[in-house]
Amino acid sequence: MKRILIFLFAVLLLSCNKDSGCYECNTTFTIIVNDGEKEESYSVSAKRTICNSSDAEIRDYEINNSDTTRFINGTMVIDTLTVTKCYL
Repeated sequence: MKRILIFLFAVLLLSCNKDSGCYECNTTFTIIVNDGEKEESYSVSAKRTICNSSDAEIRDYEINNSDTTRFINGTMVIDTLTVTKCYL
């Protein structure tokens, strides 16, 4: 009986996930360049782990780190899209 309890304790101890409750956030930056003749896009992503935050704080983080901007110069249009999504 003692061995079974020790075994169960060891299994429970090793199965604990220290990162439970942490959010994985992915921010994608996309730049779209349209010069009037052709359109090209470039994209890059960055990941970040955020722990000890409430769901409301994570949703605020997503909103504050997402944006769209547009630059127009003659026939050239440059759109910059920044999108952040977080998951448990």
